Amino acid sequence: MLRLLVLPVLALAAACISTTPPGSFLSSEPAGARVLIDGRDSGWVTPCHIALDKERVHSVSLELAGYAPYRVELRPSLRYHVVDWALGATGIQSTIHFPFFLPQPDFFAPFRYQRPLQPVRVFARLRPEAGP
Repeated sequence: MLRLLVLPVLALAAACISTTPPGSFLSSEPAGARVLIDGRDSGWVTPCHIALDKERVHSVSLELAGYAPYRVELRPSLRYHVVDWALGATGIQSTIHFPFFLPQPDFFAPFRYQRPLQPVRVFARLRPEAGP
């Protein structure tokens, strides 16, 4: 009997776990550019995923020998997400529009907000430096 009660609770708890890692994705063409954050070397090269303080602006530079540096600012933002119950409807034409197929977190908490740094994904096509 206890197993029957524990299983739904564990399933509900597992549905509430966020699998999206926080941070920004940085990539460049060609790959292998050094990543400088606020003027300091981060120790990472592109492509990489870096989690930064989401409360302040960060200046990110991508530098690779023989190419002009690429600079971008990551700024805090606030994003809202609303899940419409129609997204979980069965698709069968009827008068019942109940979200049977919504994931549990979207069913119980359809309103969410995130505070990511914008842009979340940065892709830089590095340009060769001009010769003398």
